[in-house]
Amino acid sequence: MKWLTGTGLLASAFAPLVAVLALVRMNQLGWAGWVILGGCVVAVLFLALVLVSVAKIQERTVVSTAVCHADERVIAFTSSYLMPVVVAAFAPQELATLVATLVLLVLMMVIYVRAGLYHLNPTLAVIGFRLYEVTAENGTVVMLLTRARHLPQRGSVRGRYLSENVVVQSGGQT
Repeated sequence: MKWLTGTGLLASAFAPLVAVLALVRMNQLGWAGWVILGGCVVAVLFLALVLVSVAKIQERTVVSTAVCHADERVIAFTSSYLMPVVVAAFAPQELATLVATLVLLVLMMVIYVRAGLYHLNPTLAVIGFRLYEVTAENGTVVMLLTRARHLPQRGSVRGRYLSENVVVQSGGQT
């Protein structure tokens, strides 16, 4: 379950970037560009499967003492997409440019996985999830993905843990 969730979140987090790179290099990639775009669509569908499978995880309650918006972290992560796109779009169309772009992409993916940044997923933001940093009564801090527009500073939040510090609240209700 953990592998499925991690893979789905990783693939969907980078699907927009890979799609943009494929579009920028469509003339150079030919039919492979269309295959890559299809793979990006599959990655987003895989995210839908992950979100459905999250419902199988036992729901737990976090009693919060402080809540703050953290959507700017998703924006900052998405901004890191700029470097590979700039390299792909403006550098000469050579094999070295393609290799450099792929190295940057792989480096970003490794950091994403190793740092457990699954909550920094632009695709989740596009489909309506917001990111909050929630401090629990026991002092632990979790990142909460929810569709709720507002969370009270103090209260109970029910959700499913994707990792020790990432919680998904389905339905967006507190």
